[in-house]
Amino acid sequence: MISLHNRTVVVTGGAKRLGREIALECARAGASVIITYRASETEARETIELLHSLDSTKNETLHASIPQKMKAQRFEMFRLEVSDANAVSRFTGEVFARFENVSGLVNNAAIFRRTPFDSLSEADFDAHIDANLKGPFLLCQSFGREFLKRSGGSIVNMADIYGIRPLGNYIPYCVSKAGLIMLTQSLAKALAPRVRVNCIAPGTILLPSEDQGEMGETDELMRRIPFGRLGTEAEIAQAALFLLEGPAFITGVVLPVDGAQILR
Repeated sequence: MISLHNRTVVVTGGAKRLGREIALECARAGASVIITYRASETEARETIELLHSLDSTKNETLHASIPQKMKAQRFEMFRLEVSDANAVSRFTGEVFARFENVSGLVNNAAIFRRTPFDSLSEADFDAHIDANLKGPFLLCQSFGREFLKRSGGSIVNMADIYGIRPLGNYIPYCVSKAGLIMLTQSLAKALAPRVRVNCIAPGTILLPSEDQGEMGETDELMRRIPFGRLGTEAEIAQAALFLLEGPAFITGVVLPVDGAQILR
């Protein structure tokens, strides 16, 4: 069983959906968790309440198995524009000043918008690159420098199988995720051996709320997934936990969690 007792993990975009599940999974493993949000303050507060409900140091049913030297878990939320270098620098400084044993960063914050070629704008392109690639780069750089000063750390970037197998109606999104995969691999070399940098490439986890376009109707999409179902947020969160605190020799990995969807 993976343990993050006495560790602190940062999850960007941790207010809802996949980011929330990753934050909860880290808390279940004993970590203190910091989540960031941009506009979802209400959801962020709800997530913090959920995290407090999982605090193993206050759970009587788990108390007997908790190491005596385990410190109380802490859970906090920060508003952060991940593509703002100054904001990222301030955030990093505050995190390392206020929290002990910061050892993990999950770059989950992202945007995903349908952008057909005939209506694709420069603003669409810039928005995806800023949120999905520049933001993770700034955080990897800022946290990576701090990890190198200390006892090391682990970074997990959230990419997508569509960063490997592109979609024509989501060009900026696919480009940003392809760049994130290369960023992961480059940083794995640059920061080794003190800092591990890995990447998860989820398949279809949640159906788009908008017109699915070339992603297909539900029945068609199921036929493209050998497992015959969507993945779950919990399965992605479990993979993130494994990469955060799994075997120390794993770095530079792009891990598809997709029911073999990428093979179709």
